[in-house]
Amino acid sequence: MPFIPSEVTLSVAGAGAATGLLGSIVLLRLYKLRKWGWVRSNFSLRGKTFVITGANTGLGYETTKALVRRQATVVMACRNLAKANEAIGKIHTELGAVAPGALIPMELDLASFRSIRSFARELVRTVPQLYCLVNNAGLAVRTPEFTREHYEVHFGVNHLGQFLLVELLRERLLEQRTRVVVVSSRMHEIEAEIDFEQLGRWVEYGSRLNRLYNNSKLMNFYYARELYKRGYNVHVLCPGLCHTDFFRHYEPKWYHYLVFSPIVWLMLRSGEQGAQNIIYAATESVTTPDRNPVTGYFISNVKMRRSKFHFDEETSVRLWDASVRAIADADAKSVEQSVSTSSESTRDARRS
Repeated sequence: MPFIPSEVTLSVAGAGAATGLLGSIVLLRLYKLRKWGWVRSNFSLRGKTFVITGANTGLGYETTKALVRRQATVVMACRNLAKANEAIGKIHTELGAVAPGALIPMELDLASFRSIRSFARELVRTVPQLYCLVNNAGLAVRTPEFTREHYEVHFGVNHLGQFLLVELLRERLLEQRTRVVVVSSRMHEIEAEIDFEQLGRWVEYGSRLNRLYNNSKLMNFYYARELYKRGYNVHVLCPGLCHTDFFRHYEPKWYHYLVFSPIVWLMLRSGEQGAQNIIYAATESVTTPDRNPVTGYFISNVKMRRSKFHFDEETSVRLWDASVRAIADADAKSVEQSVSTSSESTRDARRS
């Protein structure tokens, strides 16, 4: 007689298959956790001062917490000082009543040249020795947003804001061989280009990817290459795709969480693990003549790897020059507006 499986047999088989699948998923997750890597060094950073932009949330927060745990002094350069102070309170709660290092909140809005200049002046005045500048702050948005100088935010914040900040600190950074950490992304390898005709403008590409964001990450890498050529101690990295509030502007629906939660759990790093690449770049990464941003190397999974993107020197120099012009143009317009406003005020006063 042929064997006819009973309901009990099928149930047991189904349970076994489900258990096997779950076990495979868990093993895959453990494999990824190991592959993504962790910073194992724990030497003291006492006496070293780090500046971290966007330090109150996400990767910036986790990096700040890790460094202050190792006795570093961290200047938390944040757009919102109230949120910076909230983050400091949270770090004190997590590390103990008094953090081993020091936390200094300072206001910095990378979408405003005035704010960047004010921050740079205050930093030079109050911080005599700067060990590392971490250009972490960045964003990705779905709908058009612009900086105070009317540049679309991916270009204006992710690239131009940090370009101006480094330029204002140039003398200090070069003299002290300060580490300059540039947070790029592997997205620079995917559907990314630098369109000089549309630079700083909002462009609808008709792609499922946020190409303006990808383009800005490519700019970060080109920028790091040019910094290296100009003598800066620069380190560029990809933190990996992380489960933070970075994509808060996308406003996911409840069913997105339901559908994508298993994928998030399996494929996305925690903010703490993504920060490992920033910590490594900020504390112990070493560039060599063969492995540096100019030769296409960047930090990923806490080690050096080579980008798949084919860089060229013309774009590198052209982006630098275009960035200088963008800042100069914005400054010129600001002066014109100030003169115009002053003239109108004078005319109004005469009429009255």
